[in-house]
Amino acid sequence: MLTSGLGYPAVIVRNVEESLEFYQRLGLRLLFVEPNRDDAESVQALLSAGNDTFLLLIGPVDPAIKLAEATLGVGSMQYLTFRVSAEQMDGMFHELSSAGLHGSEQILRGYERLVFTEDPNGTLILLTAWVTDPPAGLDRARVLARAAKFREDEGARFVEDAHVRRAIAELQATS
Repeated sequence: MLTSGLGYPAVIVRNVEESLEFYQRLGLRLLFVEPNRDDAESVQALLSAGNDTFLLLIGPVDPAIKLAEATLGVGSMQYLTFRVSAEQMDGMFHELSSAGLHGSEQILRGYERLVFTEDPNGTLILLTAWVTDPPAGLDRARVLARAAKFREDEGARFVEDAHVRRAIAELQATS
């Protein structure tokens, strides 16, 4: 199995707005903020650091909510993602088993296909492939920013594959 790059670390933060301001001052660009599909009391914000490098911040909807300061607490990494090709994702469960590793069944979540596993230290590893992969040369950050705009215009809660497909089509038409 070959990964095609680091996807994004998912970092737990105390205050999303404060953290966004910090990372934007470092030059990262906010792509979108949406509810956390796994925890209604938190949101997640995806930022681009350029060159298909991303950072996901996860924090409480209300900054007054106190998160645990220990394991999986503020400042810890919730999980680390690696990108794999769509073709590899099709056979990921078999590939992991063949390599002597345990992994989850594939999960379809929004615009991503996911398989979870753990490293020997218990770090949660997420292998990801997009449902609809942008063509070579089309910047993923531009696609996600445009997809987030479509989501916002529709009043949808999450960026979905349909938003990504529309963004790809629009960006290709204007290129």
